[in-house]
Amino acid sequence: MIRGILATMLVLALAACASAPLPLAADATDAAQTYACAGGKSFTAAYDLKGDRASVSAGGRTYSLRHVPSGSGVKYAKDGVELHAKGTGAMLDGAAGAPYRDCQVG
Repeated sequence: MIRGILATMLVLALAACASAPLPLAADATDAAQTYACAGGKSFTAAYDLKGDRASVSAGGRTYSLRHVPSGSGVKYAKDGVELHAKGTGAMLDGAAGAPYRDCQVG
């Protein structure tokens, strides 16, 4: 009888673990998006799942930007590099090869 109770408790404990969501890693990101811009330029951006940071690759360099307040859309910036995005559009300033204008996810 005790074995049956222990077996039931073990199954319930394992079931509870299986249904609990796993915590995200601190640097977990959504899939990188490639933006095609005017003049044949392009860059990629991967946004962390919390929305606090973006990793941007442009002109052969990679930048880790922090979320900052924006009047419309989202804005990430650090050390003179700024990414503004809204919907499927974006523009990037201060990065290698900048400016990147009229950019669309593509």
